[in-house]
Amino acid sequence: MILQSQISKLSNRLLKEQGGRRVPESVLERDYCIAWFLVGLSRTPLKNMIAFKGGTALRRCHFSDYRFSEDLDFTLLESLTFEQIQQQLEPVYDEIKKASNITFKFSRPDPVSHQNCYTFYLTYEGPLPITSTKKEIKVDMTISEKVFYKPEEIAVLKNCDEFSDLPVGAKILVYPLSEIASEKTVALLDRARTEPRDLYDLWYLTVETNDVDLADCLPAISAKLSHRGKKLDDVRDEFHKKEARLKKMWETRLSAQMANLSEFDNVYRAVKRSFRQAGITD
Repeated sequence: MILQSQISKLSNRLLKEQGGRRVPESVLERDYCIAWFLVGLSRTPLKNMIAFKGGTALRRCHFSDYRFSEDLDFTLLESLTFEQIQQQLEPVYDEIKKASNITFKFSRPDPVSHQNCYTFYLTYEGPLPITSTKKEIKVDMTISEKVFYKPEEIAVLKNCDEFSDLPVGAKILVYPLSEIASEKTVALLDRARTEPRDLYDLWYLTVETNDVDLADCLPAISAKLSHRGKKLDDVRDEFHKKEARLKKMWETRLSAQMANLSEFDNVYRAVKRSFRQAGITD
């Protein structure tokens, strides 16, 4: 495990290089511990049973300078009960402890039941002092999902020189960029979900980096909607209806995850244009 001083050094360096807001040391510690969790996962049988996805996968496996994240999202690639998942996680905790001296433990299930997802929290003890409030990472494991693009074996990124003890080359199964973009699109078309990070992540993939063309993802988007019993025509208007809610939550949800947060209006307009060009919205 790195020293607390390395976390402080990283926080100071990011502020000096990027300006803007100082990224909280607690966010940097969580990022470091998440990386070690993924390294531990790479050394156990569980790595072949789940696929890593979402914004944290973008940072930890696709883009070394991406926004920080606070949770872990996976999709089950084979049928597992909640109890079996917890059993499979025990060797992951052991590997992490043995290699880094970071302690991970199961904390609690999410009090809200989810129809197609196992949601629970892990506690961790990293370089920063233990506080009165438990340090937790939320884990979501989707039980059934239409995975259109085959998950790829990708190495966990080191991201920061200050994370000096992180090994290089630890590989896990990860959603490719087109799969992540397709899932983010479906999330933005879901009336029941309003998460600014979905908008930010999709903007980054389709506009900022131009790595994904949404028109190419239409078959995947349609397949994912069909898996949920929906058609694209049923949900075309949902993105427009969310604009005010997304804008209201933009700063509070994302400001701690990066030094310089792009303006909401610019991001929303760009994604709106991408949706229209791809034929997703009118």
